[in-house]
Amino acid sequence: MFTQLKAELTPITTEVSETSKLFWQDYLNSNPAMVEVTQDTNIKTLNRFALEVFHRLYYSPIPEWLPEKPEHQWARVLHNQLSESEEFQNLTLTCAGDPLGSAIAAQSMINNLYRQLKDASGEQEIDELDTLRAQARQAKREGDEELFQQLQAQGQAMSEAALAFAQKLEDQEGEGIGESVEDAEGEVQEKKDELEALGISWGNESGDRNPTPTAEKLKLAALIEENPQLKKILDLAGNALETANRKRRLHQAEAGYGELVGITSGNDVSQILPQELGRLSDSRQKLSFYRDFLEGQLLQNDLQAPEEKGKGPMVICLDCSGSMVKGNRFRWSKALIVALVKLAHEQERVVSLVLFESICYDPIYFHPREDIDQLIRLLVTSPTDGGTEFQRPLEQASDIIEQDEDYSEADIVFITDGIAPLSSTFLKEYSDSLQNLKTDFFLLEIEPEQNWSSELRKLASQSWIIDADGNFEELGAVFTAC
Repeated sequence: MFTQLKAELTPITTEVSETSKLFWQDYLNSNPAMVEVTQDTNIKTLNRFALEVFHRLYYSPIPEWLPEKPEHQWARVLHNQLSESEEFQNLTLTCAGDPLGSAIAAQSMINNLYRQLKDASGEQEIDELDTLRAQARQAKREGDEELFQQLQAQGQAMSEAALAFAQKLEDQEGEGIGESVEDAEGEVQEKKDELEALGISWGNESGDRNPTPTAEKLKLAALIEENPQLKKILDLAGNALETANRKRRLHQAEAGYGELVGITSGNDVSQILPQELGRLSDSRQKLSFYRDFLEGQLLQNDLQAPEEKGKGPMVICLDCSGSMVKGNRFRWSKALIVALVKLAHEQERVVSLVLFESICYDPIYFHPREDIDQLIRLLVTSPTDGGTEFQRPLEQASDIIEQDEDYSEADIVFITDGIAPLSSTFLKEYSDSLQNLKTDFFLLEIEPEQNWSSELRKLASQSWIIDADGNFEELGAVFTAC
């Protein structure tokens, strides 16, 4: 099917660059839904029109017209209506040079326009007539006048039907165009937020040390679209991160610059001593002030930043027992993992995951960008029917920190909904172990049963309860600490 599509990726009304063709083919290869829309239609060249829309968004918004054919007049009408749409002009500015955004926007627009096209065409098929024309020319050369007349009449009828279809679209005066473009812009932003929640930058920005190939992003965007549960998880993660970033900014503002410990030299304008600034009002000292500023020799406050917990490597322990399937527990826990992994990636912190139930699984070590497939597999995994056992995952987390130098002084983030027995001896020994390893233990309880009192709280540097309604403010405090 894709080989056939590749052969059909030739424009019908406007010129299209080879680069646009390559990116659009990549998108079709990763997105069966788009292929189905453009094939399951009585407009046989809809996919080629979709290519042209993609090209205008990604490469060049101004059409370079090809010779007119009556069966393609409908596409020219739509192109003109797009050109007259202020919303489309704005969308081309948003998508220019962005193959992923352009592809998603083009698909969204085609999905919307498809309904409009279907209503206008009724049961009439709008065909590509090049084959019919070639057959007519062949009959003419061979002197088969009767066949030539039949083919000519058939072509004339099909051309008239196509022109009538184009006229219907023109009479609609772009009805629905602006709305379809606005929907496309909203979908682009939604997909952008979803990928960025996974720690994948939307574009391949300069300075991005390990950019994800566009084709891989296209596949991820398609996978997210096909998996409603994954979309909900990423939406929760995005909301959590938005709140977290707001909390972290507030925390930094409240913490201020730190504690004054003395006087030093530098050129931080906000900390320069008043007597130094006074030199600017003395014409004899102004030049020397500028010299000292450039050389970083002005007297200024010496501030010591407040010590923050966390910000080191991270070992996340996730409860996968049967009770986690109730309510929003597993969805919340996975959203938390996405947000924590993204946070760790932004701060260049290594991360490992320990999944547990009544048994404990081998830890997963991953870089959020290099091992994105592992994270996706985790997010689409369902809880087991197993019970809950805390001691082994706790031991495994401390083993990782003790035995792997990359995880020295790591934070442990323990995510669970329940309780499991832990002896007082173990709790004491483990608490001492955390202190020796210089490790902070953070406990996140997801919708715990009422009146449960987890013994894990005795180990926690900080603990939080995430309720069924999604208390994002509480989540902000989680990310400020972790």
